[in-house]
Amino acid sequence: MKAAINRLSKLGFSEYEARAYIALLKEHPLTAYEIAKKSGIPTSKIYEVIRKLENRRTIQPIHGERSRIFIPLSPEEFIQGFRSTIEDNLQAVKEELKDIKSGMDTSYTWHIKEYDGLIHKAKRMLDTARSSVLLSIWPPEIKLLSALLYKAEERGVKIAAVHYGAADVKLKQLYIHPIEDTVYVEKGVRGFSMVVDSKEALNGIIVRNKTDAIWSMNEGFLIMADGYIRHDIYQMKTMKRLNPLLKKMFGERYEKLRDVYRDENV
Repeated sequence: MKAAINRLSKLGFSEYEARAYIALLKEHPLTAYEIAKKSGIPTSKIYEVIRKLENRRTIQPIHGERSRIFIPLSPEEFIQGFRSTIEDNLQAVKEELKDIKSGMDTSYTWHIKEYDGLIHKAKRMLDTARSSVLLSIWPPEIKLLSALLYKAEERGVKIAAVHYGAADVKLKQLYIHPIEDTVYVEKGVRGFSMVVDSKEALNGIIVRNKTDAIWSMNEGFLIMADGYIRHDIYQMKTMKRLNPLLKKMFGERYEKLRDVYRDENV
């Protein structure tokens, strides 16, 4: 019950409103007094709580023999009605605000310090992608984003992704990075880079339980992130075709290639 109250609170219910609705779901119909008694709501507050729930169309009064009694809207009907209301309001807000952003400043950067925040931002970017996605990603993150990547491809969005390690996803252009263990040992981090529609970029690192990422529409930041991912893809294409020769020249793990401070002739 406590978990359900917390969830309803996140949807805008007060604690008393959530407790009254749950009490009615457990047993109905009930009078106002019975709702207060079973939910632990002070009787001095119960009529205000009932009025608010009626305004939400979450409960409905019916007439008993002596006084009004109440029944709840079923959870299925409540969820569907709440979803429809939210979607209608969001669409209305989108229409009302669409012309306001025309003069927005795109030079700033948005810092993200939580892993959930990074994933949330990435999901939003993929959900609104219209033409292209460039992506550099590791297994834990692609598991969380694969469904949205598939949907983007179904919409006709072009996707090119560099994946560090073996992958279960089946994107049209997925380039497997062959030296993920060496990169991880050297850096001790997982990197994440994504550019969507050549308009916004998300770039960050994940170190165990710590996340440090930046989102921006800044042109310089976009060019840097775009170039970083494309450079990795160029490497993957080259290695795929010339791998035996490259290993002979640069070592089994391309150690001579990755050493940027030396350029040995082989």
